[in-house]
Amino acid sequence: MAQFAPNPYQPPTSIEPMADSERARDGSASRMSRFWAAMIDGVLAIIIFVPLQYFAGVYRDFPKISEPPFWQSLLWALAGLAITLVLHGTFLARSAQTIGKKALGIQIVNVSDGKPAAFGTIALRRLLPMSLVALIPYVGGVLSIVNPLFIFRKDRRCVHDHIAGTRVVKLDQSK
Repeated sequence: MAQFAPNPYQPPTSIEPMADSERARDGSASRMSRFWAAMIDGVLAIIIFVPLQYFAGVYRDFPKISEPPFWQSLLWALAGLAITLVLHGTFLARSAQTIGKKALGIQIVNVSDGKPAAFGTIALRRLLPMSLVALIPYVGGVLSIVNPLFIFRKDRRCVHDHIAGTRVVKLDQSK
């Protein structure tokens, strides 16, 4: 009897559950805990960044804001990276966590050994590349959207996790 190749257009036979309480067998943080940690970190950044941009005149001609020159975008990207490091630096250096990750009980670890990622790894291999990629016209915007969508893959690692060789895990609450 001849065997047929699988139909590439057939829907998957099972769908991985994505409940809030979901935690992978390997200790990976749930998608929802990573999402809410990112939301907390994002709100904190907005609270600092928007007033700074307002007083710098970025919103002067609102709602007719034009695309800033590249050098200005680069300065704001570097300022954003600096603000992120000031805001989260102590937590990242001490426990490989941002404020949001600390609040949700999750941590950035190295894939290779499972130990908390070093501050240099987080800053230079996880944050900086994505900040610079976001500056690339057209491509940067698309990659900034694709990056967090990688969390829906089986390994739950975003693009920045793959670049840095890290993953985010749920901390063991029994320690």
